Amino acid sequence: MAIRKLRNIAIPMLALAGLAWTSCVHAQSTAGTVEFVSGQASISSFTGQTRAAERGALIVAGDTVETTSGRLQMRMVDGAYISLQPQTLLRLDQYAAAAGGGVEQGLLGLLRGGLRTITGAIGRVNRANYRLVTPTATIGIRGTEFAATADNGTRVNVTDGTVALCNDGGCVDIGAGQSGFAPDQQSRPTLSFAPARLPPTASNALPTFVAAEQRDVNGQSVAFVAVAPVVPPGVLPVVPPVVPIIVPLANGNGGLSLASVTTGGVFSAGLLGGSLSFATSGALVQSIDCCTAANNYTAGVSTDFGADGIIAWGRWNTGLGQSGQSLGTMNYVAVLSANNVTANSIVGSYAAFASTAPTVTSGGNVVATGVPNSVTGTLTVNFPSLGSGGSLTYQLGIPVAGQTFNINGNASQFNGTAFLGSNSTITSTGVGCTPNCTGNIPFGNAIQGVFTGTAAQRVGATYGFTSQAGKVSGAVVFK
Repeated sequence: MAIRKLRNIAIPMLALAGLAWTSCVHAQSTAGTVEFVSGQASISSFTGQTRAAERGALIVAGDTVETTSGRLQMRMVDGAYISLQPQTLLRLDQYAAAAGGGVEQGLLGLLRGGLRTITGAIGRVNRANYRLVTPTATIGIRGTEFAATADNGTRVNVTDGTVALCNDGGCVDIGAGQSGFAPDQQSRPTLSFAPARLPPTASNALPTFVAAEQRDVNGQSVAFVAVAPVVPPGVLPVVPPVVPIIVPLANGNGGLSLASVTTGGVFSAGLLGGSLSFATSGALVQSIDCCTAANNYTAGVSTDFGADGIIAWGRWNTGLGQSGQSLGTMNYVAVLSANNVTANSIVGSYAAFASTAPTVTSGGNVVATGVPNSVTGTLTVNFPSLGSGGSLTYQLGIPVAGQTFNINGNASQFNGTAFLGSNSTITSTGVGCTPNCTGNIPFGNAIQGVFTGTAAQRVGATYGFTSQAGKVSGAVVFK
């Protein structure tokens, strides 16, 4: 069977806490030139003087470039191109090509907003010489084209080459066609189902770039295969926005892992079997239990939902739950009997790639909501057979209500390919677990879930626990 393992990324951590680094950058060395600007944008020096961002304007080390309603494209001294989206704040603490025996250095801070870039000569020989730092992560390059956003965590998606997305929790390599996410400085970055979403222009177009000039270790220009058509300076051709692909599941019999809170504040969770119905969008709209009518879930309206043809996940914010009670929220993962595991055993490691937005409910009302696809985590399983007696270990990082909840624990094999938490420890970076958090999943733990796909390609889990802020619940999917 295919075993999905989370690779350890063998690169040194960058000793940067958020954006609070120290640098001696104020020698006024030219970093780049504004090639195109549309709408409102400005440049501020390290002394606080602000000037208009006009075509041909020089950008120097120490400058901060800000776009409000506008967009701006820069050509850097090493041949790189950087395109800033609206509502973006980018600081260039160091940016110098290795000319005349000098040392190349590219140190940038994306304080908010989004950008796209084709990197130039800096960092192609010595990767440590290029760093793009956001409030929650540091991005290192392998020679690449990528997009990044720094709002509600850091998202990166790579068009060409490879980037390393790192923070205090660890690192993950992101290759061409992949996306990564770092919800906060402490949670390990993971590969993500959702790409960085850059806002469209008024014509619903996203900018691309002319090909950057590439240079070798001696500073000589070298041939480069363009990843976008070469166009005249200042002209930004249209490319379609990236839209996540959803492959809905067919209606049919299957299984459901859920964690729900009624409008009366009652928490319920379970592993159910029965008939599942999905909308054409891929969202679950009904679950009719095979054996107990009291466990029917009907008329739900999904948000944060997704499906990839093997597993579906989402969150209801309306609908009827157990015994017809109105739901305040319900997080679910759904699998079909048609995708049952056919392998004889399940042994390996998995990493989270999608999640619903974590929710906090108090008195039946949602009092805090996190960000979809922000939950990080890993799972290591040892099910020697599809019977019983197997076990797994897991860890989750759940950012919500201004803090990150961390769950570490064990789970036991239940009914072949399902599992129930048997021992869990819940902590928080804030005061949410002061004095402690307690699990709400059956038997007093915090997680339950199920494997699916013929070779156990996917794992879906729901979690639920009580904190000082209220009942925290959500769904997370691994592969």
